[in-house]
Amino acid sequence: MMLPAIFITLYLATPVSVLLLCRKFKPMQKIGEVLLAYFAGIFLAFTIWVLAQCGLVGGDSLAALRRLQASVCDAVIPFAIPLMLFSANLRHVKKQLRGASLTLLSGVLAVVCVTVAGAFVFAPHIPDMSKIAGLVTGVETGGTPNMAALQFALKVPENTFMQLQASDMVVCFFYLLFIFSVGKALLRKFLPAYKSTTSAAAQSGEAPYAFTLSRRGLLQVLQALGLSAAVVLVGIGSSLLLLGAVHVPYLMLTITTLSLAASFAGPVRRLRCSFDVGMFLVLIFNVTIASMVDFSQLLNAEMYYILGYVACCVFGSLTLHALLCKCFGVDADTFMVSSAALINSPPFVPVVAMAIGNRQVVLVGISVGIVGYAVGNYLGFTVAEVLKNFL
Repeated sequence: MMLPAIFITLYLATPVSVLLLCRKFKPMQKIGEVLLAYFAGIFLAFTIWVLAQCGLVGGDSLAALRRLQASVCDAVIPFAIPLMLFSANLRHVKKQLRGASLTLLSGVLAVVCVTVAGAFVFAPHIPDMSKIAGLVTGVETGGTPNMAALQFALKVPENTFMQLQASDMVVCFFYLLFIFSVGKALLRKFLPAYKSTTSAAAQSGEAPYAFTLSRRGLLQVLQALGLSAAVVLVGIGSSLLLLGAVHVPYLMLTITTLSLAASFAGPVRRLRCSFDVGMFLVLIFNVTIASMVDFSQLLNAEMYYILGYVACCVFGSLTLHALLCKCFGVDADTFMVSSAALINSPPFVPVVAMAIGNRQVVLVGISVGIVGYAVGNYLGFTVAEVLKNFL
């Protein structure tokens, strides 16, 4: 059990190190906290793989580490979302509804078009191509819960499902790296600029964590964490009571609604440290999710065609989505968080919003992702049923 204990320490210490590096060295500031956290996670993933190949880590320790990684990812983002929404201003969000609606519709259309077109190209190489296309449509418009539901509905073999899930994780990781590195600059040149609903001064504010690390700030940290925990517990409890289990789409919707309701209270909205604490939790998520990359899967020749199909679907739909948003005049920041919400799922919205430096688009991205959860199963099943008549 030493390996999980070591890594939970690393998951907490790495974000602190990243923040200190960015505060002290300007080149690190240009790279950004999110990308540095991802690189640190990749290094940890590579270290795990090397230790396993050398026989220094046993199967039981690896299994325990994978369970820890999944638990950290499942726990951190539900706590981060309320912290990042407590300061939301719904009057500003009203001005973003048109862009959110257009990017949602164009994003769903892009995913369906590219997955269907790609299915005809890869059909000679992948068995049950219509079912695979259905699962990819579901996961790229909703998330992993949609893909799991569609596996059951379409009777996809477990081995195929595992290969598809691994491929989706690898491709989406590189999708995020693209957005965090050169993607955000390219997209901001290609698409209209985001029109901020607050002044530049209000948007920039003081240096991150300056108030949070003060004596008064630490008291607010405890208050913000307590309120966030209350929101998450209500979401989990109501899901267990009404649905008999914790359903991710319901949990995301409940957490978002309760967080927005809390933001109407002046004392909650004036918790100056809440967004900083949420950002820190997002960094923990970044390190953890990157450390889950399985290098042994990348060397598995059996999944290369599935990996290629998923890559074509993700980056093809990203390109088509961007072209459609260009036609509709959707701004770059709204596009990026909406694309992440559809391709990755709503929990990744705060990650992207933090990377592009725009907290105002968090709620828009989460809203798009929640609708994606709702329609993902319908779209995936429809695509599979239609394609089986042609493939």
